[in-house]
Amino acid sequence: MRLTKSLLTILFLCIAVSASAQSLSDIDFKSVRVSELSDQQIQRIYSGAQSRGLSIDETVQLAVAQGLPQSQASQLRQRLQQVRAGTAGQGQEQGFPGQLRNQVPIEGPAPDSTKFDSLYMIADSLKRAERQMKDKIFGYKIFTNERVTFEPAMNIPTPQDYQIGPGDELVINIWGAAQMNYNLPVSPEGFIQIQDLGPVNVNGLSIKEAEERLRARLGQIYSGLDPQNEQNKDTYMQLSLGQVRSINVTVLGEVSVPGSYTLSSLSTVFNALYAAGGPTTSGSFREINVIRGSETVATFDLYDLLVYGDQSSNIRLRSQDIIQVKPYNNRIEIEGEVKRPGIYELMGKETLQDLILYAGDFTNKAYTERIKVIGNTPKQKRITDVRKGFFDNYILENGDSVSVGKILDRFENMVQIEGAVFRPGEYALEDTTSLYSLIQRADGLMGDAFMNRGIIYRTRDDYTIETISFNVRELIRNPEQNNIDLQKDDRVRISSIFDLREDYTVTINGPVQKPDQYEFAYGMTLEDLIYQAGGFMQSAAPYRIEVARRIRDASQTAKSSSFIADVQTFEVNEDLTLNEEDASFKLQPFDQVYIRRLPNYEEQQEIHVVGEVQFPGKYAISARNERISDIIERAGGLTPDAYTDGATLFRKREFTQQESQQMTANVQGEGLTAEERAQQLEEQRQQRLQDESAQVGIELPQVLQNPGSRYDLLLEEGDSLFIPKKLETVTVEGGVFYPTTVRYEDGRSFRDYITAAGGFNDLAIKKRAYIIHANGDVDRVKKFLFFKNFPDVEPGATIVVPEESPTAGLSPQERISILSTVTSTLALIVTTIVQINR
Repeated sequence: MRLTKSLLTILFLCIAVSASAQSLSDIDFKSVRVSELSDQQIQRIYSGAQSRGLSIDETVQLAVAQGLPQSQASQLRQRLQQVRAGTAGQGQEQGFPGQLRNQVPIEGPAPDSTKFDSLYMIADSLKRAERQMKDKIFGYKIFTNERVTFEPAMNIPTPQDYQIGPGDELVINIWGAAQMNYNLPVSPEGFIQIQDLGPVNVNGLSIKEAEERLRARLGQIYSGLDPQNEQNKDTYMQLSLGQVRSINVTVLGEVSVPGSYTLSSLSTVFNALYAAGGPTTSGSFREINVIRGSETVATFDLYDLLVYGDQSSNIRLRSQDIIQVKPYNNRIEIEGEVKRPGIYELMGKETLQDLILYAGDFTNKAYTERIKVIGNTPKQKRITDVRKGFFDNYILENGDSVSVGKILDRFENMVQIEGAVFRPGEYALEDTTSLYSLIQRADGLMGDAFMNRGIIYRTRDDYTIETISFNVRELIRNPEQNNIDLQKDDRVRISSIFDLREDYTVTINGPVQKPDQYEFAYGMTLEDLIYQAGGFMQSAAPYRIEVARRIRDASQTAKSSSFIADVQTFEVNEDLTLNEEDASFKLQPFDQVYIRRLPNYEEQQEIHVVGEVQFPGKYAISARNERISDIIERAGGLTPDAYTDGATLFRKREFTQQESQQMTANVQGEGLTAEERAQQLEEQRQQRLQDESAQVGIELPQVLQNPGSRYDLLLEEGDSLFIPKKLETVTVEGGVFYPTTVRYEDGRSFRDYITAAGGFNDLAIKKRAYIIHANGDVDRVKKFLFFKNFPDVEPGATIVVPEESPTAGLSPQERISILSTVTSTLALIVTTIVQINR
């Protein structure tokens, strides 16, 4: 069994390796852009390289050999490195450090999951710490951002100091008295071949030097190009680069991917550094040496480019140049209120001021009087407070941590005033040293200022609050005697008279256009309030208007203390005038005005007649005592096809008190006027009435034979009278095998229709069966002793057989499982008994 398992595992791995190896050759690298490759495609390339034993550098070189542009090679290397890092993490995540996720041990004991979980947690913590470190190092993100590429620009004017070498293509344009174009490649020996002139050596020359040499040589053919007398010059020449050559440079030291790189001859130090993935977390960003031959020709400081945009040391590379990235010497972390907190590298005698400059300077909330520096001694840490003015003299050491604090969220010279002044707000203490001057700075008191008292809230030295009261009226009358000196953080409060009392309102209810609560105004009359409410509605009774006035203290009135409101009755004309006796009546705050409804006022009420009448439609109720027989007569009587036994009356049902209270609670929203709340309540009620109409069973034959009898119901608003055509079917629903609609036949009984629907099913509750007649009446099966009395069935009826709730039974699989368990238990018992008997 173990051998079979091993063979199957090996076969699976072989198939996987074969499929991965093929994936590398499936991609057309000539036209590919690495940034457009999906993560799955990069994974396939990586897996194929791993199966063939190729390193990442060898994989990139193979891709270049298959046509991948050099400009894409560095991106491919970075993405393959990300896959390698992610694959290692996946292996640890499964509990197998160093192995791929799908790699399973063939033999041996299972690994200790606890041990591997611990290793995974340690590795994950280290990765997280390294990632945080990379995020903090200034300049590191520029080499890890996949959205940014730093490739040498090809479509640029030819640099005059560009040094020509084998592989370059020179373009010579001649115009004027002669016209000619040359596209001449530079041979491996450094020569170009010009027709009729022979080879010209341009190796190592700059563009400017080569142009002077070629002008002299071509002057032998074109006499007007380089004549002895400048006045005879009539031919001109321009030299530029066509195709540029590739150069090979080596990047060594503390870089992400050291090695040799094939780059464009226009590439600079930064281009090569980017192709190598940039410095590592231990590499220097400030000391990057360019070694040409046996000497260092330049030292590139990446901060010059990132901070100042200075590329003077970012020289153009030559073939066989070596770029050396040394380990950093001096790194300092700065945090707090600077624009670019992070880890920075300082060189030589650079100071704290230089670090602040690299960090983008202070933010607008930085505390700049003193900066905290935490450093290391041979035995322990130390803390230093560097004061302002000494930043450019303080030399930082490797490992120092700089913290820039935040200014306090408080004012050193602020006083406030609020309340009934024209310009409340904050003021400087220097300009308003006294209470009176602060009021004057706030443009003085408003007319509604409460003059008897104001308060100063003062913060003590222990941050507790004390209050200092003053008389506003006396302060304004005699400021010299009653003035108070202010202190820092004092807050002055002068209240409005409206802040010290309830909001004065009056309310009007009843049949006016806009019943609501209105703001009280002194001198307001009853007519003013009715006018503000939009005037009377037609249903209003203006001769009976009540005003209920609040009684503040009933014991002080001549009336009994049991009175809680003083109610007065008035009569207002429709033109909103009062009689002479009541004309002097003025409203007071919190008065409630009630407009009564006319006793005999009635709005039109409609009912709906549908079905077999001569003139179906809507009808208005003409009298309070109008009945069904009356409306049928007004509708022209019944048609010959009317089925009177099936006539039904639909009536809007009345709501219970609980339902009415619930609807009222649903519209008690804030910001709604009384009119809006009443409108919403009526809309909800009408919607509920439409949704919940009750069916009233009527005996229309009795109504027509005996008008005005107890069968002839009084009509109500919203009633709908439905008179159907002659019905010829009976419907059977509920606990029958085949619920259906059956043709009505005279003489068939209740049970006959049940039988026609397949009979009762297993869930049917026979004794609770009932019938709904066409007119809405309901009748059920009655039982007396051992006898059942089934109701008669008429056309249009519906027979309903209630059902019990179905109970879930055992499935065949469950029955087999229980049977097997019982059989096994019995066999065990029998075996035990036999053993005991032996």
